[in-house]
Parts: sequence; C-alpha cells; structure tokens
Amino acid sequence: MIFRRDLGPVAGLLLGLAILGGCGEPAPDHSPVDAARAQLARGDALAARVFLERALEQGTPREDVAALFGEAALVAGDLPAARKWLGPGKFSEGTRAIGFRLLGRLEMAQGNLPAAGAAFDRSYRVEPDSSDLWVDIGRLRYRGGEQVQAIEAADRALALDPDSGEALQFRGQLARDSEGMEAGAALLAKALERQPDDLELRVEYAATLSDAGRPREALEALRAAGGHAAVTPRGLFVQAIIAARGDDFRLARNLLEKSDLERSELASAQLLSAIIDLAEENYASAALALDRLYSRQPDNRRVRELLAYALSRSGGERELVHRFAEVAKGRAGSAYLQLLVGRACETLGDRQRAAFFIDLAALDGTGLTVLPSRSPQAARTAPATLGGAQLRDYVRAAIAGRETAAAVKRARAFAQRFPGSADAQALLGDAELAQGNKAAARAAYERSAKVRRPWPLALRIAGVQDDPARARQMLAHYVRNNPMNGEAAAVLADAVAAQGKWDRAAQLLDHAIMLGQARVPWVLAARSIAALQLDDREDALDYALAAHELQPMNPLAISALLAALPDTEAAAKVELEAKLQSLTAG
Repeated sequence: MIFRRDLGPVAGLLLGLAILGGCGEPAPDHSPVDAARAQLARGDALAARVFLERALEQGTPREDVAALFGEAALVAGDLPAARKWLGPGKFSEGTRAIGFRLLGRLEMAQGNLPAAGAAFDRSYRVEPDSSDLWVDIGRLRYRGGEQVQAIEAADRALALDPDSGEALQFRGQLARDSEGMEAGAALLAKALERQPDDLELRVEYAATLSDAGRPREALEALRAAGGHAAVTPRGLFVQAIIAARGDDFRLARNLLEKSDLERSELASAQLLSAIIDLAEENYASAALALDRLYSRQPDNRRVRELLAYALSRSGGERELVHRFAEVAKGRAGSAYLQLLVGRACETLGDRQRAAFFIDLAALDGTGLTVLPSRSPQAARTAPATLGGAQLRDYVRAAIAGRETAAAVKRARAFAQRFPGSADAQALLGDAELAQGNKAAARAAYERSAKVRRPWPLALRIAGVQDDPARARQMLAHYVRNNPMNGEAAAVLADAVAAQGKWDRAAQLLDHAIMLGQARVPWVLAARSIAALQLDDREDALDYALAAHELQPMNPLAISALLAALPDTEAAAKVELEAKLQSLTAG
C-alpha cells in the first residue's frame, strides 16, 4: 500500500529511485489524477506529485487531490508537507475515507496517538469495512498498549480481505511476537506474494527467516525481484547479521558500514557493531559502545552482560565491580554476571568477595526472577493514581522486597487499567507466582503470551505447568518456532534427558553450544553426562573439564567431572568428592 509507518526518508527515496526509470507518461486516456494514483501504487512519490501539480493547473479542486498530495508526502517521508495537505481535513466526498486514514497515519508518525484515533474514527464513519483502516487501527492500539485489541483488529482486517498484503503483514508481525519466527515467516511470505515490490516487507521477511535459522533463504529473498531490497540500509543490515552469525566478522563490519545505520543511532546496529568489536578483541571500543547502549536500555540483560564482559577484557575490573556488584547479587543477577564480578574481584585481589560471587554463581539455578525496580523505596507507598511505568516499577519493587500481597493488589489494578497490555498481564503473573498462586500466575502468563511470548515468559509458563509432559511440549513448540535461541534449546535438552532420550538431548545441547551456550557451565556439564550415557567417554571428559574450568565451584560441573574421570584418577576423585560435599552440606 502507500505509507509504511517505519519507512524513513532514505528508504522512501531508494524506493522511488529503484522504479523511477520504469515510469513514463500516462496513457492518453488517463487523467493526471489517475496517473498520480498509479505512480503512488508503485511507490513513486516524485512522479505522483508531478501529475498532481498538473491536475491543479488544469483546475482540479484542491479537495479532490489533498489526500493524494498527503499520501505522496508520506511516501517521501516529508511530514511537514503531509501536514500541510492532510491537517486541514478538507477532502472531497470520494477521498474523505482515505484522507482521514492518512491523517491518522501522520498523527501516529508524529506520536499524536489520541489525534490519530480521532482521525481513524472519522475515516471509519465513512468506510467502516476497510481492511486497510483496521490494520491502521490495530497498529494504533498496539502502540497505545492495547495489544489484545490490536490482534482483534488484525483479525477483523483479514476477515474483511483475506488477501490483503497489509493485513497479512501486520498479522505476521504479531504472530512472530506471540508464536515465534517460523509462524511469522509463513504469514509474511503470504504478504510478500501479494506485494512483491514492497522493499520494506521483503527486508522484514528476510530478517525473520534469518532469525528462524534459515540464512540461505533470507539471502535469496533479499536478492529476488531485482535485488533492490539487498542494497537498502536495512537489507544490508540483515546481511551483516547473517555474516556475523556465520563468524565472518570482516564481512559483517563491511556490510554494517555500508548500511550507515550505526550513525543513525539505531540500537540494534550499535549492538551488532559492539559484538563485532568483541569478536575482533577490540574490547575497549566495545565497552564504550555498550556503555552508551546500557544508559539507554538499563533493563536489557544482554547489553548489561556484554558490557560487563567487555570491561573484564579491557582492564575495567574496578568499574565492573562498582557498577554491577549490586545487580549481580540481587535476584535478577544471572550466573554469568555473578561469575564476571567474582573474577573481577579476584583480579583486584579481593579474594573473599570473589569467593562470594563465584559461589553464588555456582549455586545459581534457572529460577524465575522479575526485573529489578529502579524506583526509590518511597515509590512503594505511592498513591493508586500512578502512571503505567511507575505502577510497573512499584510492583517490581514490591516483589523484590517480598511484599507479595501489596504486589498482587497493585498488579491486579494495573491489569484492570490496561486489560489489553501484555506487560501488565506478565507482571500480574509474576506477582501471583511470588505469592504462591500458581494457577492465577499461569492464567495471567497465558494471556500475556497471546500477544508476545519472549523466552523469559515462555520459561515461566513452562515452569508453572502441573503436568511435566505439558511443560516439555510447550518448550519443544517454542524451540521449533525460535530455533536460534540457544538457552531454550538447552532447557529443552534438560527436559528431554529426564525422559532418558539421550540422543535427542545431545543434539539439542550441541545446537545450544553452537548458539553461544559454550560458556554456560551447566550446559557443558549436561553435555558431558549425555556423552557418558552414549558411551563416548572421551567427549564426556572434555566437556566436563571445560565446565569445571569455567566454574570450579559449580556442583553440576564437579559432578560431571567426577563421573567422567577414569578410575585411575582416584586422588582427583577424592578431592572433587570432598569439594562437592562441602558445597552441598549447607
């Protein structure tokens, strides 16, 4: 269709340039207005504007072409020009529905959500059964925190027009969040069949294929239809990610620089740049980039751990301990962060503190935690009129402070105020679980997952199931739809191993190790045990030694090494048994 919410000026210009050579004069029996519509359908805002100016010169009333001028401006990314044509709301009877719909898109693009809703309402009164309008309404609802209602709008759009590329694209985006990459890719493929010239959609489809572990198909999608999508900034970025995942970091850097997205302050581009720096051992540069990202995304666990790692490798141990010791010893501190802080303390000569964090990491399980609150203690007594973000932080603080009754009360109020919010339902689930209301937690988590099912939520849902077989089934479904999640594959392997299916467990653990779990001690220990069960004693010993080297005080690593050591290593076994007993005695 016409205007895409995320289409920037550069992408719009590239789209126009890619097809400018194909446009010519309209057929003699076509009016300038008809010709302008044809050019807009092809995405050529510049050519459309030429024909619209001609229509004005020939006496076409301004109201007849205001919507088309606004559409051309939106395609070109010229929001001030779009405001000039759409803002007054003066459209002819035949263009009123699309005119107000475009005005709503403009308001959304500028962050004026209530005004966007008002414009869509006016469009609805003229044409209530427009599939494209329901897509716009859905996008507005999603941005406004009404994600459940957004899904309903997307389904309404598809019911009105099952072949709508716009509706299929939006539903594919929603499915990708709630069902996984494979489900999203299937719907985006259908959308692309109907809109093969839509470069933005083609890039999005390729990115989804890449995240589904299908890089070759992703590259084929980018290079199809003339290869125009492959040379757009986001197309180059997708290729950079694929190259980095294939360990070709030189090519990844080259493609990232060609995309020029890092300079545009795009967080994902800056993160990729930092990851490339880490891979090339440019630790100081990576630390600077990750520090900037962390200041913008303080709750991003991945960024936090990468920053801690970069500091540990660039001589920044003191800063690492100063910034992350409190987080590491809190409920949200991961075993990896605890280990990094412990090693940093060790380097600084503080052995007692180092032992505390290393022991903490060794005893860490895969328990469920909520994100830490950054609100002051006083926020816990704040009035019920708190805004959404403040109320969220209050609930987090109450859970972390084990004030579970207060957490549940406020979380329920939060969910009632924002019944369509996936975040509100997930937070309610956390509060209910903290108070021991397992069934209520499960129900809230399931409501949240209908909108968005990130891995932490998927793990929570599996963890609150009463039936282990049901939990395994849910984990397997998640891994099938999100095959690039190494942690999920490792957790599923653990569940499969409990059934004695060691071949499958080993396959899943190998997949997890390939996806970055090679520095997770329990994963290596589990792979050692699987190797033993498959009578591969050499691999069992190698994996057990690697796990023990990473975390010498980890009970799982010690147990795996005990099992893998040959009988000739009697002295080493005695020492390991004594260490394991001292760790588990308390």
